[in-house]
Amino acid sequence: MSKILVVDDNKGICNLIEEIFRIDGHEVRSYTDISHFMEEIEDFVPDVGIFDLSMAKDMVKIINKVKRIHPNMKGIVMSADEPTEPLKNLPFIAKPFDILELKKLVYENLKQEMAV
Repeated sequence: MSKILVVDDNKGICNLIEEIFRIDGHEVRSYTDISHFMEEIEDFVPDVGIFDLSMAKDMVKIINKVKRIHPNMKGIVMSADEPTEPLKNLPFIAKPFDILELKKLVYENLKQEMAV
């Protein structure tokens, strides 16, 4: 199936999202550390990346850098706070998020039907 990247400093959220999409047969990698994630991003080609906006002051720039490396990756931004900077057409989901809403957003970006 698809490859999904999760970048969030909350390990519990990473584990939850991993489990949700692994059950559906996707390969999922999650990172709670920006530097570790940036070291490995060239080796993993995600179809969709889910990024916690509050992990880094310049997270939108980091997402754009990842999109330059993997131009076909679709990015999704999540945060407990409303974004204070333009997201440049990146879909946004507020924390705490509804799991079904997150799945729907990911599957829309994958252009696949959501597994129920």
